[in-house]
Amino acid sequence: MRIKTFQAGTIIAINIFSTTICAAQEAATMPEAVTIQSPSNTSERAQTLFSNLRSHFFGASDLQDATASAASAEATAAVPPEKDYTIQTGSISPLPTANGFGSGTSGTEPEQVPLCVSIPAPPATLQTQSKYKADDNSKSSIDDDALAARDKTVQPIRNSIRLLTNIAYTESNSSLIAQARAECVLHNVDRWASANALTDMRTVDAYLSRDRWVAEIGLAVESASKRVELSSERKALYSTWFSTLARDTIDAYSLRLGPKSKTNNHRYWAGLSVTAIGFVLDNSDFKAWGKTSFEIGACQVDDRGFLPAELARGEKALDYHVYALRPLAAIVKLAADNGEPLQSKCLDRFKRLTAMTRDALRDPTEFERVAGQRQAATSPETSYSAALKLNTLPLL
Repeated sequence: MRIKTFQAGTIIAINIFSTTICAAQEAATMPEAVTIQSPSNTSERAQTLFSNLRSHFFGASDLQDATASAASAEATAAVPPEKDYTIQTGSISPLPTANGFGSGTSGTEPEQVPLCVSIPAPPATLQTQSKYKADDNSKSSIDDDALAARDKTVQPIRNSIRLLTNIAYTESNSSLIAQARAECVLHNVDRWASANALTDMRTVDAYLSRDRWVAEIGLAVESASKRVELSSERKALYSTWFSTLARDTIDAYSLRLGPKSKTNNHRYWAGLSVTAIGFVLDNSDFKAWGKTSFEIGACQVDDRGFLPAELARGEKALDYHVYALRPLAAIVKLAADNGEPLQSKCLDRFKRLTAMTRDALRDPTEFERVAGQRQAATSPETSYSAALKLNTLPLL
């Protein structure tokens, strides 16, 4: 499928868009995941198209973030960027309909199929160190220097995944636009797979960090594959790359990682990543490992609805409960959406966890009494792609 229907005379804006995306990805001091600016010396038509292109691939709040970042670029250049501990996916909103772009049409002008953005591939090799203080057993206290060093390496990866998931989940009433976005997701993952992205993890922190990234990629591909049938060549490419990632993850949790990681939230995110790969490849072994990961988490839930391993996280205990619940719920949803409802002896315990966590987010008083400590604010929902937001997961 060709993802291109732009009229003659638009190449200036397209080049501006592609060049600026790449520059934004590489900017070390970028306060948001992407800052998109249109140079002032372009024509009015190119400026308009550039704006439409930008709005076509990103939601409304992302546009506001990008505009604000562009307006204050010089002012923020000398200021340390805001700390970002997560994949910043922003809000995913229906697209504007002006000038025929987005989820509808304007007047008699035809809707255009979007240009696919080339997203930088994550590196093949990663050797990061933990951002937490070495003497903090609760893993809730951040070492600022370690965090800064780690962010310098991982932020470009987050940026790439943010771009991929924004394209994957931005909705459109047009089946043509939706299919074009799905093809764009797969086109980028083709390149990532060919580059063996994220296949060589050199440290424990690198392994633990990779799980969520692979989960996001796998979910995006699984979603896109429902709109674009995977060719035999693409299936072969994905089988090689995704199988390498899944088997390496399984081996790491079986042989190399410590006892805490094998049973806490790290294992649940690993389980989601392998489950997503299992459904992309229709691999029963990977699906089974994901189910086992779910049970390791769900079967730990006590009679009150708490996860003991996450309750020991001090002032971040509630935040870690939410973080641990998210991949467990995503595994349940992924299985159900693919016609293979999860069968587990601990589903009732999972429901207990969801009820307790939901109540604690509304009123943390009882949670704080059990945890013995006032809780810090939980991570915002804008830290997650649409597939992992709490309001899209089975938490009722």
